[in-house]
Formats: sequence, structure tokens, C-alpha cells
Amino acid sequence: MRATSFWTDRVWVDPGFSSEPSLNIHPEGQNRGSDFTLLFPLRTSAETQLRIADEVLAGVQKWRDLIAARAEQERTAEDELAAAREEIARLKGESGVAA
Repeated sequence: MRATSFWTDRVWVDPGFSSEPSLNIHPEGQNRGSDFTLLFPLRTSAETQLRIADEVLAGVQKWRDLIAARAEQERTAEDELAAAREEIARLKGESGVAA
């Protein structure tokens, strides 16, 4: 199965836990729009569930780290552009050219 949805800033994740744990992801907010429910087959051992959860966690952490790196690059580029604009304005001011 392949499913696609778009995240919103109202995303809600419910680590539902009953006799058989599930992970419920609501990209558009609690009880809104689409949702994904991930379940283990019946009688999956707790050790196997933990191993799978660790793999999912590692993948999500890697995804988050890539987003954080891109955000930092964008902030750095914006800061460098602002500094360059300030330097151009300063140089224009020193040379008497209208800014």
C-alpha cells in the first residue's frame, strides 16, 4: 500500500496503546482529514515491536536532522545575504553613490 498526505502545522500523533500498540498519525490535526494507523500483526513479541519501533524512530530522527540541516543552511544564506546588502549600502555611502 502507498498513501500520500501533506503535513500541516496542526499534525497530531497518537501513540495509541492497548493490548496491541498502534501508531496513529493525523497530518492535518486530530480527527481531521486523512490519518495513518500502523499496527503490528497479532502476537508480535514485545521485543520485535521494540526493534521495529527503534528502526522507525531512527528513520524519523534522520528525516528530522535533514530538515534541520536545510533550515540552518537557509538561515545562514539569509544572514549572509543581509550582511552583503549592508556592506553594499555602506560602500555606496562611503563613495557618495545614492543607495
